[in-house]
Amino acid sequence: MLAFVLSEDHQYAVRDVLETRPHGLHKRIFILSYTEFLSLPELPVATYLFLDIERLTPPKYAGSIARLDALLEKRPDLRVLNRPDQIVDRMETMSRLHAAGINEFRLVPIDTPASELRFPVFLRGVQDHEGPKSQLLHNADELAAAIAALPSPRGYGITEYIDARNADGLHEKRSYMRIGDRLFPAARDVSLHWVCKGEYTDPAGVPQPEEEIAFLRGEQDMEVMRRAFDVAGIEYGRADYAVVNGHPQIFEINTNPWLEPPENVPAKARRGAQLIIDNYLDGLTALDTKSGIPRPEWVAVPGALTLPARILQRRSLVHKVLRVFGRLHWETRVMGRLRRMRIL
Repeated sequence: MLAFVLSEDHQYAVRDVLETRPHGLHKRIFILSYTEFLSLPELPVATYLFLDIERLTPPKYAGSIARLDALLEKRPDLRVLNRPDQIVDRMETMSRLHAAGINEFRLVPIDTPASELRFPVFLRGVQDHEGPKSQLLHNADELAAAIAALPSPRGYGITEYIDARNADGLHEKRSYMRIGDRLFPAARDVSLHWVCKGEYTDPAGVPQPEEEIAFLRGEQDMEVMRRAFDVAGIEYGRADYAVVNGHPQIFEINTNPWLEPPENVPAKARRGAQLIIDNYLDGLTALDTKSGIPRPEWVAVPGALTLPARILQRRSLVHKVLRVFGRLHWETRVMGRLRRMRIL
């Protein structure tokens, strides 16, 4: 059994795959919000995967650590991926990767003196996944002007630019995903622009489906990527990176990555998208098998909090009904049927 714990507003990142196709994990998965993890008097017996930790408020962060400790007192045999108290923010993650000699570039605080930077640089949010917040900045004056243009410098950092162009002169971004002990390639995107978005609607994108398939079927960069995940302390997530002078350079590691369903992408990209989904489901299946938990079970855990309830929408109402009747592990199958009926 597997239990995902993540913010309610970002559960689409796992639901869009798990609810939309046949797989052997239906009736083997619980999907909980952090509010539920903190407030339910009983919790599932499962291997736990904590996602979206950077989005937690300080009270929920502290509460999640305390509740997890209480759960593990009851069931010390349970495996946990991404313990909240072992996941650090992006600034610290990038600092670790640089200190370990994996990254040659740095992400530094917004108030770092220009004299200490290697230009060009750009601004980016330190907690979001929205990419650069400025153009490339080539000197101290351009940097100062870009910072002054921000609504507030709070929540931003300065990233030293690296030239991620490949042998063809195109900007290439790769991705690897980790699920417990298993790593696999999860994307290869190419762009004419230095901001390689990896979006099919990006006019600067250069489709190379055959090259992506070859990358997805191989193990290129795996040794370095495993070390990067270990240095960051992340056991579930996706790392985006580029290879510069033969060395992977990590842009970020996202603990709640969204995988695009193959049916949503252009026809020429579907084989690659399907391969990524297949590897993802294989990784979850292997993790579930290692859990050794044969059937759904709940355990009473002390320390449940009384938290304000959100207004029930259609999806959350179905979720609550399944939970009340002890069938929450059926949710991915039930939600899938409701999607097909266009009720959700």
